[in-house]
Amino acid sequence: MKKLLVLLAACSISAAASAQTTPVKAAPGQHRQMHKQGHKQNLTPEQRADRAAQKLTKSLNLSAAQSQQVRQLHLTRMQEHQARKNQPAAMVPADKKARHQAMKGQKAQYDAQLKQILSAEQYTKYAQMRAEKMAKHQAKRQNKG
Repeated sequence: MKKLLVLLAACSISAAASAQTTPVKAAPGQHRQMHKQGHKQNLTPEQRADRAAQKLTKSLNLSAAQSQQVRQLHLTRMQEHQARKNQPAAMVPADKKARHQAMKGQKAQYDAQLKQILSAEQYTKYAQMRAEKMAKHQAKRQNKG
């Protein structure tokens, strides 16, 4: 009887020990989503502007002067975005259409400024890359839902 109790106690201790070392798995896709969100949230507007400028410099073969202008344009845009994000809820337009129109206006202004910085060939390539990215995004949304 004692042997049985000792054996039972040993099994329960080993089971408890193995249960503590088993890693807790995140839900499918949750780890990747948490990683993406955390990574983006930790970047300052300056870091985001640097990344965007480096990406465009590499993909569009920008000159040093163009790269600096693009960085400054992105920095301004990211700082405005940060300021809007930190606004109290009362300051943000409640009307979805008004917000959408404001965002469209800001995007048009950004595109106009970017068009002044880039050459015609570079802007065409940029527009093509953006269209491909949007098509990929739309396809992903259609497959998801």
